[in-house]
Amino acid sequence: MSLSTKRLRQTIAIGMMRAARAASRNRLTRTVLRGRSVRRFPLVNRLYHAVFRIGVAAGDRDVEARYRGVVLTGPMWDATIMPSISGGYYEEFEVGVFERLASVSRSMVDVGANIGAYTCTGAARLPRDGMLIAFEPAPENAAYLRRNVERNDLDARVTVEQMAVGAAPGELTVHLSGEQSGKHSAAAANVGTSAGAVTVPMTSIDAYLDRSGLGPPDVIKIDVEGYEGFVLQGAAQTLTAAPTLLFELHPELQANCGGDAGDLLDLVFAHYHWVFLVDELAGVLRLCTRADLDAPDTIGLYRSNLVAIGRQEHLDAVRQWHDL
Repeated sequence: MSLSTKRLRQTIAIGMMRAARAASRNRLTRTVLRGRSVRRFPLVNRLYHAVFRIGVAAGDRDVEARYRGVVLTGPMWDATIMPSISGGYYEEFEVGVFERLASVSRSMVDVGANIGAYTCTGAARLPRDGMLIAFEPAPENAAYLRRNVERNDLDARVTVEQMAVGAAPGELTVHLSGEQSGKHSAAAANVGTSAGAVTVPMTSIDAYLDRSGLGPPDVIKIDVEGYEGFVLQGAAQTLTAAPTLLFELHPELQANCGGDAGDLLDLVFAHYHWVFLVDELAGVLRLCTRADLDAPDTIGLYRSNLVAIGRQEHLDAVRQWHDL
């Protein structure tokens, strides 16, 4: 296949993927599906990934894509992250917030770094002397993460740690998903189709920073498929410095991991005055109270990420997305 033909096929495939995404986010579609994704239907999901696999990946085991100024390589088999990175729309609003925070920070922690979309885009926008610590326990993800850090010449700013993060140092069994590289979880119920499990070393944020002699980071991002509460339990000392937090709130996933979303929120609101719900569709950060997040239908598709801010400079950095 010629290079021009390959590029044309990729362009057509990405156009189809972006159209499918737009249809899924359409108000009528969301009303008919009661706020759920059209990709919850197995046939739709298979078709979406088939377009990616045939048109973008073209049978390659690894897929390389340019995304927000960096180059990322990931596995072709992943049904969600690599297609959306290739299409340029992977968590674009959340990543934009992360980038803005990075531009006014010196140190960041990425817990559940996956192949490095947040790690690489964030590290690229840190000041010259900035640093980012990326934790990723899944062996395949960690290999891609290291590769992407090196590919983007970010070695001097990024430290990759192939381990889990939780309430205390020890070990954790991570269940691997055969559907998405971002669905690996401490709970087998969270991974969909299982691809086995691996037991990995685990640290806590407090223990790691204490052992490394590092001070509290400016930003902590957490995406660990239901294990978020345990990560924050292990950051009790770090949270006294009020680093800005970006994390997912999925009560069902957290319950499957043996945690409680309510306890997680109690911990966050005990330390932070400014807690925002990410409204992905509207492209805004909505200031919320603890009671707001208990209300029915507040958390859902396109509204499952929170940003907790404890510093004025970070509040100012993301002012374009809130009205405080």
